[in-house]
Amino acid sequence: MYVYVCICMCICIYMYIYIYMYIYMCVYIYIYIYICIYIYVLTGPHVPNFQASSNVTAGNLPAEASNVLPAPIYNLRPALITWLAINNWTNVLTKVYVINAGNNRGLSAHGGWMQYLSGPFEEEYLSDDPDLQEAISRSLSASASESDSQITLEALMEEIASRVKNDETIRFNIIRRNVWDGASRAMARSNFSPEKKIDVKFTDDYGISEGAVDNGGPTREFFRLCLNEIKDSIGIFEGPSSAKVLTCNSKAMKDNGYFRAGQIMAMSIAHGGQSPCFLSSVLYECLQKGPDNVQVKTEHITDDETRSQVQMSCWTQCAYNTKNKQETALDLANWYVLQRTRAPFERFRDGLKSLGVLEALQRHPQQLMCLFVKAEKLLTATDVENLFQILHSERGSNSFHQECRTRAFWQDYLQDAEFEKDVSLEEILVFVTGCDSIPAMGFSPKPTIEFIAYSRFPVANTCENILRIPVHAVYATFKSDMDFAIRNSPGFGRA
Repeated sequence: MYVYVCICMCICIYMYIYIYMYIYMCVYIYIYIYICIYIYVLTGPHVPNFQASSNVTAGNLPAEASNVLPAPIYNLRPALITWLAINNWTNVLTKVYVINAGNNRGLSAHGGWMQYLSGPFEEEYLSDDPDLQEAISRSLSASASESDSQITLEALMEEIASRVKNDETIRFNIIRRNVWDGASRAMARSNFSPEKKIDVKFTDDYGISEGAVDNGGPTREFFRLCLNEIKDSIGIFEGPSSAKVLTCNSKAMKDNGYFRAGQIMAMSIAHGGQSPCFLSSVLYECLQKGPDNVQVKTEHITDDETRSQVQMSCWTQCAYNTKNKQETALDLANWYVLQRTRAPFERFRDGLKSLGVLEALQRHPQQLMCLFVKAEKLLTATDVENLFQILHSERGSNSFHQECRTRAFWQDYLQDAEFEKDVSLEEILVFVTGCDSIPAMGFSPKPTIEFIAYSRFPVANTCENILRIPVHAVYATFKSDMDFAIRNSPGFGRA
C-alpha cells in the first residue's frame, strides 16, 4: 500500500512538472517568435518581394531565410513593411534604431534615424513594387520635413551665435564716410577671425575718436552702415534695393571683396547685427541648391537694357519657332544671371561659410530665408512700440501723470512716423539701437524708455538700448524737438 501511494505521488509530480514545463515552453516559443517577427520584419537581410499567401512554401525560400524563420512568418515581411509605410508608422520605425543600435547598421551622429531607415529599405526594395517604394519614400520624406520644421529660427540663431568667442576681440577703426574701407583693413590683418568679438571705434571727419565704449551699440551701427555700402556702393551687387543679385567686378575679385562681403553678412547675423535681407530669391536659392539646380527667367535680368536685348534677340532669331525662342531666352538669362558671375558667386559663398551660416542656410532654408530675402511686411508703429518697456515714476505722483501724457505723445509720434514720413520708423530705431531693422534674435538688452525733465531733446544710449524722452505739455513741441534730435545726431543717439 505504501509503495502504491509513493508511485501515485511520483506520477502526479511528474505530470505536474511536465504540464508546467509545457506551458513555460509554449510561452517562451510564443515570445521568441514574436520578437523574431518584429526584428526580422524591420531589420532582416535582403528578401524578394513574396506575396503573403499559402502558396509559398519553405522550398522556394532563400536558404538564409529558411534557417531563421519558417515560411509563413518569413513571407509576412513585405506585406507588413508595406502596411507600416502606407500607414506612416514613423513611431514604430523609430524603434528600429533602439533594436539595431549595436550592430554595424547603426546610426551616425549626424545621419539620424531617417538616414538609417532610408538606406536599408530603399536598397532592399529598389526593384520591388513601385507603390511600396513610393509609400516608403513618402513616409520618410514627411517625417524628415516634420523634423526640420520643428527647429525654430531662435534655436538656429543661438547655435550660430554660440560660435562667437567673447574672450577674444578684433578692433575695427571706422569712419562713417567710408565704412567698407575700415572694415577691409581690419579683415586684412593677420589676427583677424570672424569668430572673435568685434570692438568698433568710430572716428569723425576730423579724425577724432568718438567717446563710446563698444558694448553693442557701435557694433550694430557698424554692421548697418557696412551692409548698406555692400548693397549699394562697392559694386558687387546690382538690381532693386530689396532683391540684389551678384554682378561682375574685376577689382572686387582682385581685392577679395566678394569673400569679405560674405563674411560681413555672416558676422552680422552671428554678432547680433541686423540681417542682410536684400538678396533676391534667385540668389538665395543658388546659395541653397547651387547655381546648376536653379532655373532663371528673363525677368531675373535686372538690367533693363540687357533684358530688352535678350528678348529682342530671341524674337529675331527664332521668329518662327516659339519653343526655340523660349529655350534660347532661358539659356541667355541663365548665363547672364548665374554663369557669368560663377567665380564671384563661389567667393561670396565661401565667405558665408563663416560661423556656420551657409551650412545652417542649406540645412534649414525656410527658417533662414527671412534673414536674406526681404519680407513683404514693412515695419509698423506697433512693432516699434512693442519693442520697448517703459519705466515710470511712482504711481500717483505728479511726475507719473506728466509721463503718462508724454507716453501718449510718444505713441502718436510713432503713428506719425509710419504714415506722415517726416521722420521714419527706421530712423527712430537707428537713433535708439543703431539698427534700422529688428534683428532676428531681437535686441539685447530689451529697449527701454525713460522720462527726463532736464532736457528738451531726447537722449539715447545705443549700447544699453535706452531712450530718454523729454516731458512736454504740448504735442507739437514734443514732435518738433524729437524730429530735430533724430535728424541731427549721426553718432550714438545724442542730440
